[in-house]
Amino acid sequence: MDVIEQTLPYKLISWNWLPNSEVFHLPSIASSPIKEFPMETSNAFLKERFYPASLHYLTPVTVAFVYFICVHLVNKIVVRRQLRQYQSSNPGQAVPKRLPSAPYAIAKHRYFKLFVLLHNVALCVYSVWTFLGMTTTIYYYSHELIPDLIGRYYSLSSKLSPVDLFWQSVCDVDHGIWYNQGDSIKGLAFYSYVFYLSKYYEILDTVIILLKGRPASLLQSYHHSGAILSMWAGTRFASPPIWIFVVFNSFIHSIMYFYYTLACVGVRLGGIFKQTLTSLQICQFVFGGSLAVVHLFVRYLDVLSGTYRSCISTSEEALALFINVFYLTPLTMLFAAFYIDSYKKKDKLKKS
Repeated sequence: MDVIEQTLPYKLISWNWLPNSEVFHLPSIASSPIKEFPMETSNAFLKERFYPASLHYLTPVTVAFVYFICVHLVNKIVVRRQLRQYQSSNPGQAVPKRLPSAPYAIAKHRYFKLFVLLHNVALCVYSVWTFLGMTTTIYYYSHELIPDLIGRYYSLSSKLSPVDLFWQSVCDVDHGIWYNQGDSIKGLAFYSYVFYLSKYYEILDTVIILLKGRPASLLQSYHHSGAILSMWAGTRFASPPIWIFVVFNSFIHSIMYFYYTLACVGVRLGGIFKQTLTSLQICQFVFGGSLAVVHLFVRYLDVLSGTYRSCISTSEEALALFINVFYLTPLTMLFAAFYIDSYKKKDKLKKS
């Protein structure tokens, strides 16, 4: 390939007042090609059957819908069980607003408790691994690979801006963080796909709650079903902002599942830790959603052509962004309501 003998433009990144008009076109979900399998394996089943099937739109839609409906049907059974146990233990007393849990026999077994512990440990370790891996990839691309790539095609007359290099790395799907770089540096395609699959596994969180004899909240069911759809869209269409979901969510989950792990072994960190964690989750949604929208207005340098391209350049990439933002808006309100109900109202009651 011929080297472009020219000086690098003043900036790698430019900003538009308006998004690319292409993002408002009707997306082609079925005919849009799927990116290549992001893992090194010769297993034909994984590459040719499981991978395409997992990214077919009916897979996340069906699972999310069935999960959401089943949770609220099972909730009714759990609440009736709670009511029966409370009335049998407290005959003639008024039913409280919040019924005590009514765990099933399996939830009292030591193997179940061991499973819950291992479940939380596994998700904590996985979340830390994802967060460190993804941040390492972003750093490696923005500090080494992208500057090296640009230096091969342009004569660099000044130091490249770290901010510009960051946006160049996350926006350029062809040369940026999306693809693996050897065996040691895995790309966003790898981490986002594994993260997408982990959202199915996290449904076990709800199963554990139900078996412990407590109904799952709307926040719980909406959170898990929406996460499946959001991660599917970002992974399926290789949408650049999906790095936000992977990095931010893995960071919060590292703390959250560490907290759950400690609770399993009887270590209580106190209400202030849980309140801080909820605050971090709300900040994650507000800041992450806002940062995702910013991608609509970013243009990065196409190194080969020397022209600027929109970070969100297709309607399919934009669809993934819109799904994530529409998902985060009600989720933020649900978390805010949970925060007020769990902490602010309790503070008022204590003061009174």
